[in-house]
Amino acid sequence: MRRIALLSAAVGLLVFAAAAWAVTNTVSYTVTLKKAGAKPTVKKPSKLQYNAILHIGTDPAGQQPETAPVTSIYFAKQIQQNSKLIASCTQADIDGKSAMPAKCNKAKVGSGTASALAGSPGSDASSSVKEDLNVTFVNGPANKQVLLVLNSSPTAPVAITNRVVPGDLASGTGPFAYRVDFKIPADLQNQLGLQIALTDFKVSISPKAFPVKIKGKKGTASYLQLTSCPKAGLPVRAIAHFIDANGNPTTDVQNDSVAKC
Repeated sequence: MRRIALLSAAVGLLVFAAAAWAVTNTVSYTVTLKKAGAKPTVKKPSKLQYNAILHIGTDPAGQQPETAPVTSIYFAKQIQQNSKLIASCTQADIDGKSAMPAKCNKAKVGSGTASALAGSPGSDASSSVKEDLNVTFVNGPANKQVLLVLNSSPTAPVAITNRVVPGDLASGTGPFAYRVDFKIPADLQNQLGLQIALTDFKVSISPKAFPVKIKGKKGTASYLQLTSCPKAGLPVRAIAHFIDANGNPTTDVQNDSVAKC
């Protein structure tokens, strides 16, 4: 009841901020890589911890950005993904369930936090409803998906339980071997007439060693592994694809950086 009351009060305040405002969206994406063991090679890649911070904001700062129903994260050719070697779960196994199925615990590959704003794009972010979230990464069907599972924090105004944002794997270009397109479900883009913008993610893909079989031989591998580490670092890219209040595409905002390893 407390959550419903909080949200109802916030919606009442936002009635006065419902008009559309001009907004310039911004994206920043920074990655820190931590390899384990000896110098990585193609034949003996290193287990990899992948720490990422994504922030979707505005220029000038302090406004609510537009909704980005799809955000694409690109991975350099030196980062190997081992989805097909470890346990997996499907979106249907988890989405909306009251508890994470026990069989999916072996498929967990990372965790973190996130936050979202619900309100009117371009208006003062302080007048929007803020939702804090916990994030779990689960390995999806082999070489097809990684699942981002969202759960609201205990004090968040809206209860969210095991909502899945599917990340579809697709081909990369140039220095990138592949990308992951995270696709926000429709009800997490708009509720009660409010636009929802997922603005912040701070997440870590674990270097945890999973027991695997490679060419019939037993061994271990982490979800992500590093095959080489150039002195210049590895390229990093994020692209957020935004829409307006009517669901029409507006801008794609790209951020490129370098991750040292």
